[in-house]
Amino acid sequence: MKPIARTIILFTLLLIAAGAAHAHHSFAAEFLADETATFHGVVTEVWFKNPHVRYYIEITKEDGSKEQWDIRASSPALLVRRGWTKESIREGEEITVTGFLGRDNRKILSVQTIELADGTTLGQSY
Repeated sequence: MKPIARTIILFTLLLIAAGAAHAHHSFAAEFLADETATFHGVVTEVWFKNPHVRYYIEITKEDGSKEQWDIRASSPALLVRRGWTKESIREGEEITVTGFLGRDNRKILSVQTIELADGTTLGQSY
């Protein structure tokens, strides 16, 4: 393969990767900036890894039924700089989370604050 062809292929692949990375970080594509909610629930799973920390919580609705929510926070590195650790929130803990609702009635929430059972509040900003 000629050097110019390799260069064109490499450049094209880099553009595709950059576009995918940019699309992933578009808050407006996934969340409603003008609609927040607060939920109280039990943490069922913790993902403290890149690209975003995620907590899955089970909430009990008014009718008694259960619902699973995907709670999304910033990157681990950013949260650690703000004092969070992998052990800050553990499976089985009850938390109250406030954040921006997901688009299209998806059961996702972008974290503004998380309050732990002991009253500690963990906040973040992007």
